Amino acid sequence: LDDDPDDPDDLFAGLCLRTSCESIELSKCYQEQDIYSYTVCVCVCVYITFLSILINFYVCVCMYMCIYIYIYIYIYIYAFIYLYVFFHIYLFVCFLFIYTLFYIIYLFIKIDHSFLCICAHMSILIVINFFVFLGDGMNAYMVYKVLTKTSLSIFSRDEVCVKRRFSDFLGLHSKLASKYMHMGYIVPPAPEKSIVGMTKVKVGKEDLSSVEFVEKRRSALERYLLRTVKHPALLKDPDVLQFLESSELPRAVSTQALSGAGILRMVNKAADAVNKMTIKMNESDAWFEEKQQQFDNLDVQLRKLHASVESLVCHRRELSVNTASFAKSAAMLGNSEDHTALSRALSQLAEVEEKIDQLHQDQACADFYLISELLGDYVRLITAVKGVFDQRMKTWAKCQDAQVMLQRKREAEAKLQHANKPDKLQQAKDEIREWEGKVQQGERDFEQISKNIRREVGRFEVSSVSLLSLLNPTLVSLSSASLSLHRKTE
Repeated sequence: LDDDPDDPDDLFAGLCLRTSCESIELSKCYQEQDIYSYTVCVCVCVYITFLSILINFYVCVCMYMCIYIYIYIYIYIYAFIYLYVFFHIYLFVCFLFIYTLFYIIYLFIKIDHSFLCICAHMSILIVINFFVFLGDGMNAYMVYKVLTKTSLSIFSRDEVCVKRRFSDFLGLHSKLASKYMHMGYIVPPAPEKSIVGMTKVKVGKEDLSSVEFVEKRRSALERYLLRTVKHPALLKDPDVLQFLESSELPRAVSTQALSGAGILRMVNKAADAVNKMTIKMNESDAWFEEKQQQFDNLDVQLRKLHASVESLVCHRRELSVNTASFAKSAAMLGNSEDHTALSRALSQLAEVEEKIDQLHQDQACADFYLISELLGDYVRLITAVKGVFDQRMKTWAKCQDAQVMLQRKREAEAKLQHANKPDKLQQAKDEIREWEGKVQQGERDFEQISKNIRREVGRFEVSSVSLLSLLNPTLVSLSSASLSLHRKTE
């Protein structure tokens, strides 16, 4: 790879690896279903084959008896040979036909489970691997180069490259959340805004921590876009298409942390937290109660695991720094030692410690990028999943409020009828019809959001299986690396 940011080979060099990893990841998700489908098809095929053999055997015996009784002996010989050959040809054709039929059924099952899923997910590819600083001092900001390659007909071009600021990503998420969260769709969360991290980048652009922060944000933005376009409803949204295709976007000023919109978001979050504590929903569906409890427990455990992995990464980096310091001290001591054998031994010790330092750095990077970042993404995803359950609770509360108001309007109508006030009675009836419509609409909205949440949770559970399939080999490789590190240290 060279350092030319406009070279398409550079832009898609790492993309093929991610594409193959996602294909393997999806195939692993459905491996058990494919094996089960194939086993069932083979068993049914073998059963029907043996059944056809048995039926044909009885037919052959019957024909043999008829021929033996009613036909002369020389005719019997020719008839038996003909029948024997015909029986085996017929048996082979039946077996081939049955096996072909069930293999076609198996292919349809396999296509439905894996191939269509892979095609739907891999028909669009997005890469963010180039960014530039614009502006000076504290007014500087980063612009990311978003390269999209797709074969979908909803896009005007097969390949498009645009430049986006971080606030544009936050603005896209804000628009999608406002349009789809109340409907029960799980909108992938955007990376969190870090004022402290960005300030450090503006002050010291060449610092190691600044480079790490920029790379962390770049990869997080890329994963955010990939998760967004993998959602079938979000992919067709006009805001997503405009974000990926339009050369210029209006600046998203509402995403600033210290703006009026930012303060309003904080107030709304606090109000939502208070409403969540005050709303007591009588859950009639055991599935939702079970899933909500499951995601609450998963959120707690993943947050603990994420904190432990982050602590592990910090300790590994401290160990790497201390090992490098020890290697440097051993090298300096070896250079100043007059005794040749001792000097050579200290130099060799310094070389070994430098290799150990490199191993500690590699393992810390693997812990950070392969486990810590992935866990952080799924912690935010689970927060989004819990958010749609909260939206369902709000929809239910809205429907209950409409029913309470309808009951009040009916009581007011009864009082007007009892007081014999016909001038206000028609207005009360109109209000009752209005609130009856609101109650019916609220019930339809509640049923629709419940249906959408069931489907969205199913999609999320498939992706969580992908998470386990990614974490298992990662943990095994890290354990192997740790074991080899201890052996080399010894």
